[in-house]
Amino acid sequence: MRNFFEKTSWPFPGFKNETAEFGKAKAGIFVCQECNAVFWKKSWRHGLEGVLEAEKQNIKSVFCPACQMIKNNRYEGEIIIENIQEEKKQEIENLISNFSEIAFKKDPMDRIISIQTVAKGMLRVLTTENQMAQQLAKKIKKTFKGRVSFMFSKRESTLRARIILQQNKGL
Repeated sequence: MRNFFEKTSWPFPGFKNETAEFGKAKAGIFVCQECNAVFWKKSWRHGLEGVLEAEKQNIKSVFCPACQMIKNNRYEGEIIIENIQEEKKQEIENLISNFSEIAFKKDPMDRIISIQTVAKGMLRVLTTENQMAQQLAKKIKKTFKGRVSFMFSKRESTLRARIILQQNKGL
């Protein structure tokens, strides 16, 4: 019987990791031309706090991964919200905006790319991070009472969430 853990001659599909997505981390300090996020010590931050004055001399200007995604019309998270009552639409949009602000304060790569009205009672939300989309979808489901389903594509590194809100009956 064949041991499935031994090396095989046929290739497994590769997993997308940070190196594959962004390339190897570069030495130095980089500042995003668009949002002023700072890449230093292998992570993106909001500012230059903690950076020594000597290191600040060699700052290079680039686009951060989030701004690059937005510029290239790409996303990692997509949320479709269905059965939105007209009187709840503004509340949902406010929740999304507030969630986005809090997420951005924690991590400059967490952003809402767009909130679009797809059809009557339906919104489409695009995010730069799939984990952010998953957390946001769970928050919307919990706050506005609905069902959520997730579909994760390893090939694209994209999360798609579909939320169907419950309709209020007989008031």
